[in-house]
Parts: sequence; C-alpha cells; structure tokens
Amino acid sequence: MKAIIIGAGVLGASTAYQLAKRGVDVTVLEKNAPGDAASAASFAWLNSNNKELRPYHDLNVMSIAEWTVIARELGNAQWLHNQGNLHVTSTAEDSEKLMKKVERLHSYGYAAIPLTPAELTRIDPVIRVRDSYQTGVFFPLEGHITVPLLVHDLLRAVKALGGTVVGSANVVDLITDNSKVRGVILENGGRLESDIVVLAAGAGIGTVMSTQGVDVRTEGTPGVTVTTSPGTSNLTTMLHLPGLSIRPDSSGRLVIRNSTSDHQINLDDWTLPASAVQELIEQTAAGLTDVDPAAVRGERVQIAARPYPFDGLPVVGHWDGIAGLYVMTMHSGVTMGAIMGRLAAEEITTDEPSSLLDGFRPARVLEAAEKNVEYFDPYAIEGEKDASRT
Repeated sequence: MKAIIIGAGVLGASTAYQLAKRGVDVTVLEKNAPGDAASAASFAWLNSNNKELRPYHDLNVMSIAEWTVIARELGNAQWLHNQGNLHVTSTAEDSEKLMKKVERLHSYGYAAIPLTPAELTRIDPVIRVRDSYQTGVFFPLEGHITVPLLVHDLLRAVKALGGTVVGSANVVDLITDNSKVRGVILENGGRLESDIVVLAAGAGIGTVMSTQGVDVRTEGTPGVTVTTSPGTSNLTTMLHLPGLSIRPDSSGRLVIRNSTSDHQINLDDWTLPASAVQELIEQTAAGLTDVDPAAVRGERVQIAARPYPFDGLPVVGHWDGIAGLYVMTMHSGVTMGAIMGRLAAEEITTDEPSSLLDGFRPARVLEAAEKNVEYFDPYAIEGEKDASRT
C-alpha cells in the first residue's frame, strides 16, 4: 500500500510513523518546513483539562499516556515533559468555575489538587503569590511537548522505515479517477500517485477540500506564542495565571501567550507589535519572581491560524463520498496526536473502523454545513480569558 500524507505537523508525522511501522510506503508532503505551521506556534499543552464531553476527554487521557509509549519506541523522550500544570484564579466567579471543573474531573478520575494561594510556591518557588489570587489547582498528569523535536524524531523514524519526507511541496489538487482519490498534484506540476491520501494539513484542509467541491471551514483565529531569551526563569511547571499562560522551555527560556496578544496580531504582515511582546514579558515578570523584564527579550514570535472544526471536536476518518481520502483535523492535535495517528493507521491498513472514533467522523461536518450550524468559538475550548493583570 502507498500512502501520501499532506501535512507534517504532529498529526501528519504521527500518522506517517504509524503507517510506516505497518509496512506502508509513506510519502509526507509539507508546503513549508515540517512542523513549522500551527504545530510550531502551539502552546503544546498536554491535557484533558477542558474537554467536557466524556468520550473526547477519555481519548485525550489515553493519548497523553500513549506519548510515553512512542517515546520508548523512538528511544528519545527529550520532547516529552510531564511537569504538571497549575491554574490560578483571581476572582470569585473564576474560582467557582474552576472548582466546578475540579468536581467534574474528579468524577472522571482525573487528578486535580486544590491549593490555597499560600501553597502555590510548593509547586514552584518562583511563582509570585499576588494578593488578588484566590484559588489554585494543580493538575499533575499534564505537561507539554517540544513540538519541533517530536516532529523531527517521528519523521526520522519514517525515513528509517523507508518513507519519504518532502518539504516545500504545496498540494494544489487531488488526482481522482471514477470518484476515487488516486494521488495529488503539486504546485510545481508534479504528480504523485497513491492508494490513500491522508489530509492532515490543519487549518489548510479547507483549501484542498475546495478542489473537490467541498466547502468546509477548519481555519480558526490566529494565535501567537512568544519564546523568551535563554536564562529568563527557572520555572519548572506549566502555569495558567489570570490572563496569562506560561510554560518552561529549553535553557531557561519561557513560552508565553494570552488571548489579548492574539487580538494584537497585525494580519496584514502577520507580525506581533514589539509593544505587545514587551507587555507579555512584563506580565510574566509580575507572575514570576525571577524574571527581570529589562533583561528579557522575545527571541521568537510564532503565529499561525489554528485548526478549529466547527464545534471544537475532532474530525477523523474516511471522507464520505470521496473514496481514497482520509481526513484528520482537530484543535488538540498535540495532545491527541499519539492515539489519533495509531487509530488512523489501523483503520487505513485494516479497513476496520475504530469505535473510539464514533462521534468524530467527517459526516458530522457535512451535516452541520447543510443545517448552517453556527461556527464554534475557539476561545470557549481554551478557557482562557482576557483577565485582569493584577
């Protein structure tokens, strides 16, 4: 069997690896550099924190565990960080919502440990405990992935198994024969044939689907993350503070973001103003005792359109009405990449559907389009607010 994977982010790389393990002749196509689109700009938070629908929650939990298996197979776990996540609130309303979430998660068997403000430094001593803080909850099973390292390891394994990875390969159309997809046509005129095409192009899925007369929207609002310069902080855990998300990165760097910065992106030239970067750094210094805003700079600013299916839930499976096309798109690609890659590879190679993916099939998208279902608000799934900076 020959398979073409369109998209070399976490989902595409994971699926390519799982297919190659099963003896499939895999070619991965990426119009930019592998892992350089939404995957690179992702906050890369491993969690099932905000997934209320129980089957979706369970899939996320399973996938977090499965990344450990993949790290074992690849012989490298440098990209996997299970350091936990601390969520802090500063208003009575947000505290009440957080504790209701804890109650729900406990009913699911998901670890969530309530803390008083005075206990926050037990999780990490560099946390600045502010007078406005009311409640904290620590989620010990959560963490993050260093996405470029993961994608590199997965694609290296694909090539070792005989697969091919092609960068700067922009797919402009699909080759079809008797209503079946037989391959792809590249922008440079090249044609590649296969038995199955896996579309894992994130927010770019709509562009490819439009070539088949399918109008589907998967592109959400742009998001931005800022990576600071080395030696910024000794923070060891992920933090969700009021109006600010922070996680550690290599060599004392931090990755920082908030939804306010997303709204400050200049969409004309796809940049974030220097003032917005500095504002993020100053917010970070207000949250951590060892950050000197005068000594920290924004080393890297990454912006991408985030993939968001209409209702915030995954869309995975053979596309109804277009044989030979398997589609994968979801917001939680970093968390879900491990299990989704495996389930997709199993379905493609055995032609047996997985019951774990019931309720997440492409037919849902077509039905919603016919009913003019309102597009999902991406910030609802993030649970991140433009909160107080106090």
